Order: sequence, then structure tokens, then C-alpha cells
Amino acid sequence: MKSPLIKLIALIALAFAIWEGIAVYRSLNYWKPAESQTSTPRTALSPILELSLQDMEQHLQPLRQWQGRVLVINFWAAWCEPCKDEMPMLKQMQTTWPPDQVRFVGIGIDDRQALQAYLKQQPMNYPMLVGTQDTLGLTELYGNVQKGIPFTLIFDRSGHIVLKKLGRIREPELHNAILTATHAQQS
Repeated sequence: MKSPLIKLIALIALAFAIWEGIAVYRSLNYWKPAESQTSTPRTALSPILELSLQDMEQHLQPLRQWQGRVLVINFWAAWCEPCKDEMPMLKQMQTTWPPDQVRFVGIGIDDRQALQAYLKQQPMNYPMLVGTQDTLGLTELYGNVQKGIPFTLIFDRSGHIVLKKLGRIREPELHNAILTATHAQQS
């Protein structure tokens, strides 16, 4: 009678170990920096452009207002260290490009108070909007199936994706993608 009970306990322990192993594997892959992906088939911007989100002053801002420019959309949160690490570089890059040609837009996936507290310490020179988990869910259409942050989308003036990046984006990668988007406008 003890032998079947021991086998059952061992089977339950094995199932639990497998379950935990899968959970650890998925969490490690969630935070693993993804390779940036340039899209082979160009994807229209329309689902993102349809968004209207509140800014820090609670004014509704339609993303459509920046249509016709190269658009760099960066999803971030005040609790996200990789997000905060890349923000000074994003701020610097916005000063490099005229906002009427290239517009950076931050979408914070956090509560407004946390975003405002961070931005009070680290002011940014581009629009900051407040999103939700549902807003972040839209990035799944652009390959962010993990719904992770930071997540950056770069669109050319026609609304076609030039780059989509899960994880911290580096300056050379961002610069090259903006150049590609700028040249795509002229083709």
C-alpha cells in the first residue's frame, strides 16, 4: 500500500517541478532582450493611430495628430529600469530631429501619479501619454506577444513599420531606423 502512495507523491512532485520549470523558462524569455525586427511585410499604423490617450495634464491626445511624420512610439513604465535607462537617450535623439519631421511619443503603462513623479525628476522633451494594459495589448499586433516593455515602434510618414523592438533600444539602432524611415518617405 505504501508503494502506490510513494509513486503518486513522486508523480505529483515531478509534475510540479515541470510546471515550475516552464514558468521559470517563460519568465527568463520574457525579460530576455529581443532582437529588433524590421518588418518584411509593411504593416499599417492604423490600430495605433486610432488611439486617443490622455497626457499628463489629462488632455486627450489623438495619435493621429502626428501622422505624416516619422513616429517613434516608446512604451514604458516608471517601475521599469530598462525603460528609464533608455529615456535620456530618447530625449537626446528628439533634440537631434526636428519635431515636425520626427516625433517621439512616450506611452506610460502605469498609473498617472507614478508617471508624473518620475517625469518630475526626469522631464522629457516629447509628449508623454498615459496608457493601460489594454493599450499595451495593441502591441501584440506588432509582434510584442509577451506584452513586454520597453517596446518601441518606429513608423515612416506613410504609417509603415520600420522597426519594432522589445527591450532597450540602443542609439545606433534608433538612429539607423529613423534614417531608414526618413528615406522611405522619399521613395
